[in-house]
Parts: sequence; C-alpha cells; structure tokens
Amino acid sequence: MSKNIVLAVDAASGDATRHVGVAAEMTRELSRDSGDHVIVLHVHEFATGRFGRMQVDCGDGDGEKVVEKIVSGLQAAGVSAEGEIGETHVGHIAAAILKAAAEHDARLVVLGSSSRTDLPRMLLGSVASRLLHMATRPVLIVPRTDTPVPATPAPETAATAADER
Repeated sequence: MSKNIVLAVDAASGDATRHVGVAAEMTRELSRDSGDHVIVLHVHEFATGRFGRMQVDCGDGDGEKVVEKIVSGLQAAGVSAEGEIGETHVGHIAAAILKAAAEHDARLVVLGSSSRTDLPRMLLGSVASRLLHMATRPVLIVPRTDTPVPATPAPETAATAADER
C-alpha cells in the first residue's frame, strides 16, 4: 500500500539546483522503490503591514515554476506526483509544511538543506531546523552538494536499471 511523501521546495535561494535538485533526486529514489505518491510543496511567505500584504519569499511565479519542473521530472521518471502551493505569514513556513504533511498523511517530509553551516541562521533559525524541532513525523533533510544537480530528476534509463541488478 503506497503512502505519501511531501517534498518541500523553495525558489528564494537563487541556485536551487544545489539543494532542491538533490532533494528531488532522493525523493525520486525513495518513491520509485516504495511506490509512494509525492506532493511537491512550495509555501509562499507573506508579510502584512502598513502598505498591505506583500510576498517576500521569491519572485512572482518562481515557486510555481520550480514545483512544475520537479513534478514533470518525477512523472517522467514514472513517479506518481502532484504539485501544491501554500501560503503562510513570515516565519511560519515550517508549520505550513507540517500542516500540509498532516493533511496528506505523509509518511515522510523531505527538504533540501540550503547551507553548509548554521552561522547565517543563528539569529533567525532555518526552516530545516524548525521542521526537525516541530515535527511529529519523520523528516529527511538532504544536504546540498557542490556539484550542480538538475532540479528535474532524470528518468531511470534501461542501462541504469540493468546495472542495479
């Protein structure tokens, strides 16, 4: 019986291939082996103030493009996948990811780590750190790589399948 995996992605860091692509590839491998359905989730972050409501996480449409690209790559690899876009207030992305995971009864939440050190995150914290502290279900933080990985997981080739046997 297959279950769900939530793959949380962002588009704010500029070079998403270093962490989003690696996390998408890991999720592809996990779901291919288990038959799990993947929900690719991007959460938009909004600030509300004197001048109204403003999106602060990424450029308009950037999150949707990343989700669409990853979903199409997963589907091309034979993985059951769909995209979802969420919204939350500034500082509540981890809670929004966990809420979506609960709504989909996800067995696992996957997130790519965007940095090598906690130094830049010490004052404000990071989404990954908050997820780990708030989660009531398994969370997999996939470390970034120095080698650029395509944000779209490559479909498994016949040669690769033969090599694994």
